[in-house]
Amino acid sequence: FRVGESELYFSFNGGSLESFARAVNERASDLVSARVVQNTSTTKILLVEANQTGSANPLSFLEDARTLALEAGILEEVVDQVLRPPVQASTVQGATDPGTRSIQAGTLTVNPGGNARIDLPSTIDPAPGLVLEFEVRVTDLFAGFTAPEPPTGPEIPDTGAVSLSDITIRNEESLVDLPPWEQPEPPTVVSDFELLSLEGGAETVRLPALSDTDDFERVQIRIADYVNRLDALRIENNNTHRDIAIRDIAIYDSQVRGDLAPVNAINTARDAIVAIEGIEVVRSSNSIDDLIEGVTLSVRGVSTIPVEVSIEPDREGVTDSLIQFVFYYNELIREINILTRSEQAIVDELTNLSSEEREEALAKLGLMQGNLSLNSLKSRLQTIMMNPYPTDAGRELTLLAQMGISSNESGFGGGFQASRLRGYLEMNPQEVDAMLRNLFPAVKQLFGTDTNGDRAVDTGIAYEIDRYIRPYTQVGGVIATRTGNIATSISSAEDRIEREETRLARVEQRYRQEFADMEAALGRMQESQATLQNLANQTGGNQ
Repeated sequence: FRVGESELYFSFNGGSLESFARAVNERASDLVSARVVQNTSTTKILLVEANQTGSANPLSFLEDARTLALEAGILEEVVDQVLRPPVQASTVQGATDPGTRSIQAGTLTVNPGGNARIDLPSTIDPAPGLVLEFEVRVTDLFAGFTAPEPPTGPEIPDTGAVSLSDITIRNEESLVDLPPWEQPEPPTVVSDFELLSLEGGAETVRLPALSDTDDFERVQIRIADYVNRLDALRIENNNTHRDIAIRDIAIYDSQVRGDLAPVNAINTARDAIVAIEGIEVVRSSNSIDDLIEGVTLSVRGVSTIPVEVSIEPDREGVTDSLIQFVFYYNELIREINILTRSEQAIVDELTNLSSEEREEALAKLGLMQGNLSLNSLKSRLQTIMMNPYPTDAGRELTLLAQMGISSNESGFGGGFQASRLRGYLEMNPQEVDAMLRNLFPAVKQLFGTDTNGDRAVDTGIAYEIDRYIRPYTQVGGVIATRTGNIATSISSAEDRIEREETRLARVEQRYRQEFADMEAALGRMQESQATLQNLANQTGGNQ
């Protein structure tokens, strides 16, 4: 099988339709899926579909799959025909001044205020898969242009004056009486993006609105969605400042793959087309998440009238965010507990630690015991979590514990447990889910809301936490200042140690010199003693 540009091969040794469908689903699920439907008591239908959506991902059968599809009547051989209506003087007509349109190298350009009609070689009876395709460019001629200010109107020049010393004599004022000046009306500017229509018999149907483009863009229209027959493509340029150019017109069967076409195609590879605020949007998936910020549109089917969109909150995403919030809060409380307490029980209670993490925690245990900053941080965070905050739900939801998040959510049954006094949060998924279903706006207000109408959040759990911990995390904040002070103290201590080591070295050198002098003096004294002893011995022998 081939889907778009991807191909996948697998071997099948024979069997029932059901076993073949299972083989497809097990071995080719990255590209295609298969299903067997019992349509009558004696016949079955094999359904094969691509798992990727969009017009760029058509499904093709190759080699043995092609043979199987032809023999089973899934595909049939056809002659691949593409009708390309020529864009030339003989096929282009228009009811207005021919000077408003031009044809060059197969490209029709219709200037502001002009219109044109491109006739097809013959009437087209649109089959379900028949597609009209062309390239179009809409150019804004005034893009970046600023209209000049209108004139202020006629004025009579000053008649002048003559001055001598402190005396000034003015000329007589003009006797011409000018009528009051009226500013002219600004020129009319027309912007219209509904430029194209399909014409079939007496019926003319407008195509979705276009938009300004820098270059040619390819447009694909499923003919049967608009008209029952097709004779011509009309261009009506009512704009005062836009040109429209069209080229490379083609009409073809989108279900045909080369020389093959599906016999009973349920659907063909197509893009999702949505008109939002009059602008046509094309996407390869029915799930569109980049049109409205924070909203995913799930396109379900074709509609010829505007569709009312119901937007629901992303409760699953909020639940995930709450889980992360509780996780990171507990991570912070855990680190503070380990650093400020010396009981090994604090580490023993953390059953989700790996052996390496446990050793690291034991090494840090009590290193900052008695630290006022960390103890104050923990105490303040716990207070923020327990405080009430205003919401539209009133007493029904003012506390975090009321929506299933608290430090003792499981209660204290089964005796005293010291771990529940450490400040960790627990979350009851059922209560959280119920609050998100029934009081979603109030949950938002609990974490942050504007109470004075200035469009700035000024209260709530998330607001208070952010406001309190910001000095700890910002550049030049509490942690940075404390770290800088400690670094300065360490540097000063190192300087003192270096000075003391230098002084001790000098003292040691002095003592060594004095000791050497003492040893030299002692040596001289011993020599003198020996000399005197020898002299005494000699004197005694002479007697």
